[in-house]
Amino acid sequence: MRGERRRRAFALLIAAVLAAALLGACGSGSEEGSDQFRDETSSPLLDFGEEASGEELEEGAAVVEDFFTARADGDWPTACAQLARPVLAKIEHLATSATDLEDKSCPSFLGAFTRLTAKEKEDSEIVEAGSLRRRGARAFLIYHGAKEAVYSMPLNREGDAWKLASLSADRLG
Repeated sequence: MRGERRRRAFALLIAAVLAAALLGACGSGSEEGSDQFRDETSSPLLDFGEEASGEELEEGAAVVEDFFTARADGDWPTACAQLARPVLAKIEHLATSATDLEDKSCPSFLGAFTRLTAKEKEDSEIVEAGSLRRRGARAFLIYHGAKEAVYSMPLNREGDAWKLASLSADRLG
């Protein structure tokens, strides 16, 4: 009887060790860069250009987070400061040609025409950056947002800083 219990305990121990090894081989979440998103999306952006350095990933994530935080707070000058020149030019052209705003600046335009619900504000501030795919002066920050959804935000390199090439992120997958 005692020998039987030892064999069962030993068999359970072996089974637990094998199960742990198999689960670790199936994906322990240790993937880095764009590879960590491959089970969630087959977007071609995962293969765009090259994986940027960790420092550039942090810089890209910071500009996206700063934009979303400023937008949620209604801090339009800070939000506009995160935008690339082509986006600013489009906003100012639209403000000039399609509105009767006295102030045709980006902060004035975004302040007049951006409305977010409390939930949209809260959700947009979740940016768990995982990859910055870069080719020349263009890049895409790939990140987990609210409810673990995968998003990408296009960025442009202007001088020594990343700037947003869009007002909104695209959901991937």
